[in-house]
Amino acid sequence: IMKKLVLSAVVVMFLMASLSYGFGLGIMLGEPSGLSGKYWMSEKNAIAGGLAWSLSHDYLHVHADYLIHNNNLINIGGTILPFYYGLGAGIGFGDDFHLGARIPVGIEYFFADRKFDVFFELVPVVGLLPDFGLGVSGAIGLRYNF
Repeated sequence: IMKKLVLSAVVVMFLMASLSYGFGLGIMLGEPSGLSGKYWMSEKNAIAGGLAWSLSHDYLHVHADYLIHNNNLINIGGTILPFYYGLGAGIGFGDDFHLGARIPVGIEYFFADRKFDVFFELVPVVGLLPDFGLGVSGAIGLRYNF
């Protein structure tokens, strides 16, 4: 079942990339590390997701977050760095099934042609299954925007 889930997630990400102008696909490094996708619904709202491997928990990690962007908060010498925050969920498939709520916060940098963006995010996580707990994950990543 895990192979079907991974294949389905990859197919969905590539379909979204081919059908959408406001979609970015790339990599993220951190906890977890893997593929990162972001679908822009408007200038300020997006859904971001990941298909990655968690090194600290040794399992396949899939997450999706609803994000709200503030494009006027951080301006360094005329360069705007969009700040974002949101709410999402993550699941992990390994020896145990893991489920948690995610509260991502981050910043992005778009290159001049907006074809590439770099992001950094920290994500407080509330573990719900198999046990209740608190944690933090984070990543730095690069995406190509279609």
